[in-house]
Amino acid sequence: MRKFLAITAAATVMSMAFVTPVDAKPPQEVIVDDYIVLFPDTNINRSVFVNITARDFCGWLSGPPTGPPPAIDSVTLRGVSTGKGAIVGKVDAEDLYIEIWTFDENPSPLVGPCEDIQDQLDDPEAEPWAIGTADFKGKTNDADIGAGSSGTRGVSFGDRTTAHVTDQEGNTYSYSNVFRLNEQCNVPEFGPPSCLVDNSQLRML
Repeated sequence: MRKFLAITAAATVMSMAFVTPVDAKPPQEVIVDDYIVLFPDTNINRSVFVNITARDFCGWLSGPPTGPPPAIDSVTLRGVSTGKGAIVGKVDAEDLYIEIWTFDENPSPLVGPCEDIQDQLDDPEAEPWAIGTADFKGKTNDADIGAGSSGTRGVSFGDRTTAHVTDQEGNTYSYSNVFRLNEQCNVPEFGPPSCLVDNSQLRML
């Protein structure tokens, strides 16, 4: 299971049209779009929302969703064509809003981004465990376009989230999460540990 969900109004690189510049560098496209990142961090037993609030996301999801999710800021996305059908997609964003929620005790986490914290969302006075600002970097070497990846190269992707957050008691923390996955490892559950990296650090400052 991919540990983060990224959503853009134009479906990220799926809608990109690539043009080869006159200097013959690889075709590339830059778009500015809505972009959010959600993931359960089982290393610290918390749910992470980047560039959107949990209440806004879950309200949008229960709609049913119409249009893009209500991202807080626009994010620049870049895609570069390899010339063989693959597109290398990248995002590098700074100072995005981040909020971190503690998993509900019931039900068990990893049901979904809203279900994992539903008890708290049902309480209008409940707040995230911590909020702050985050830098997010992500890359995929064969972006999913329409029917899927190009199949011309091994599919791998990853991202890094680094943040400073403040909890409800005024304590500040540094937080980081690094995720990398190589889907070429053709064994159950992503293969041996070398195929999957998912590390986090949460440290009080």
